[in-house]
Amino acid sequence: MRARKTGAVVAAGLAIPPIVLATAWTATDQSSYVDQANERTVSVVDTVTTTGLTEPSGTATADPGGTDSNAGTGLTFTVISVGQPSLTIAKNHANTFIQGEDGVYTITVGSAAAAGPTNGTTVTVHDILPAGLRAGRITGGGWHCILATLTCTRSDVLPAGHSYPPVSLKVHVPCNARARLTNIATVTGGGDTTTHTATDTTTIKHYEHHGRDGGGHDGHDRRHDQCEGHDR
Repeated sequence: MRARKTGAVVAAGLAIPPIVLATAWTATDQSSYVDQANERTVSVVDTVTTTGLTEPSGTATADPGGTDSNAGTGLTFTVISVGQPSLTIAKNHANTFIQGEDGVYTITVGSAAAAGPTNGTTVTVHDILPAGLRAGRITGGGWHCILATLTCTRSDVLPAGHSYPPVSLKVHVPCNARARLTNIATVTGGGDTTTHTATDTTTIKHYEHHGRDGGGHDGHDRRHDQCEGHDR
């Protein structure tokens, strides 16, 4: 929550007190002043955290030696709810995965439309490959990715309703991969205290050899040779 207190004109030399909050509220002052001869136009912004919002109140008080000709008057409040960060994660793959070939998963992290923006702390994506798939490469625009741990991180602020560039995970499908595998990815951080999870169940097709080519040579290719002799 953000409470904005504006419109008070007080004499020079006055101190602007913290906003008056109800029980269980917390606030951080971000005050600014504009000098105009012997007057100052006061703009006070307080970042407010609360579970039940009611309009706050405040007054201006004079420092020793100052004269408060307008104390407690001319203050207006605008309360803007910016929400808490709430990340989303989606995971999918294109095409069919085939034994002996490579496949690609795509992981997309976004911010829920009704949420607040992320707060600039680290956002971490972690992929959990099922047994039977081998990671070959993990990349994403603006992400710092580590193949050994299958993690990608970044800390730039993500506005509500937007998504980061996707993370691309290339995997190799061994010849003995099971017919159905489930890949899991998680996202944490950015001010969101919840760990969000996405799953992608993948069907693995057997590699099929289609006989000889038109030139009379064996139609084996490298993938078929690799998978020759494995149980299908």
